[in-house]
Amino acid sequence: MRAAVLFAGLMTATVAQAAEPIRIGLTSVLSGPTYDRGQSEQYGAQLAVNKINPSGGVLGRPRELYYADNACKLDIGLAGTRRLIEQEHVSVLIGALCTPVTRAIMPVIAEAKVPLVIATSAGQDFVDASGVGGNDYAFKTIPSEVDIAQSLMRWLKSQNVNSVAIVAAADTFPQANALAMAKAAQDAGIRITRQEALDKTTTDFGAVLEKVKAGAPDQVVTVLGPYTAAFFKAYEASGWKVPLTGRIDFAQALAAVSPQFRESDALSDMTGVTVFTPVQQIPVIQDFVANYRAHYGLVPTQRSFFIYEATLLIADAINRAGSDQPAAIQQALKTTTMPSLLGSTYAPDDHNHAHTPLQISAIRGGKPVVIATE
Repeated sequence: MRAAVLFAGLMTATVAQAAEPIRIGLTSVLSGPTYDRGQSEQYGAQLAVNKINPSGGVLGRPRELYYADNACKLDIGLAGTRRLIEQEHVSVLIGALCTPVTRAIMPVIAEAKVPLVIATSAGQDFVDASGVGGNDYAFKTIPSEVDIAQSLMRWLKSQNVNSVAIVAAADTFPQANALAMAKAAQDAGIRITRQEALDKTTTDFGAVLEKVKAGAPDQVVTVLGPYTAAFFKAYEASGWKVPLTGRIDFAQALAAVSPQFRESDALSDMTGVTVFTPVQQIPVIQDFVANYRAHYGLVPTQRSFFIYEATLLIADAINRAGSDQPAAIQQALKTTTMPSLLGSTYAPDDHNHAHTPLQISAIRGGKPVVIATE
């Protein structure tokens, strides 16, 4: 499977129809150490095509997916995007997973006037740069770090949380989230007692916790990235019972602590905010999870889900436009009201940005469950 995606090649959904196919391009990270992330996007897109093509495709025509491996490198990403547009003649693009590549290709799609659905690059800067006053061919379909922070702080305020400390990795993505969390907390009237950044020089996580503890926050907001395991080991050792929240990888957190700690319900007050989680007990979500597992033998990731719905969103736009011309697709995307399996719709704001619900998760009986939707 991996060998099949190491080159930027054509992947077609085989449909017994003679009609000219509708061409959709996807640029993602399909090689290198994080190739599995792009592969999960590939799986999500193909699952959507498998859903649509057997029932007649779009406008009575099959859809074909064309992939370009951007390898999370600017030169490769730019060349691959131009190939999809100029040689493969795709009508619309999805991409690019790797944030720097997504930024780099935005001028390319604007010049070519080919819509780009940004379904996995999370930055608020894509929202600010799209739609009114910016790139009108870029559409961001997932929440930004600002949306996520606002939802979490709104929920925390509803739970009578009045103060938080923020601990985040010093990497670009966690720090963008930490800044958004700090602003959202202040806007919600939640006091920030301390902010700590973790980097490669951080070796004593217990000392970090002691500094945070001195401010006596009601909860600690975390965006830990590669420091999740070390932080949770130190949290267990500290004996501090302050609830943790934020963008938490529950699987890593639970794996880092001892079985006794897990079974003691010491993490029962821990919460996390996410967009999609396969544990959400909504029938349509569980149907998607079951279908994905049946096809690939894996549990879908957020990326799988985002690309799956982005591919369906494009199909809906083409159907409503009655055309696969890029300009027609662009206008249809601007007026979409297609529902998401998460609830709400993909109706965009003036910046071509959709606002779908977020999930608040917690640990119950040693397993993640969704306890609220924001």
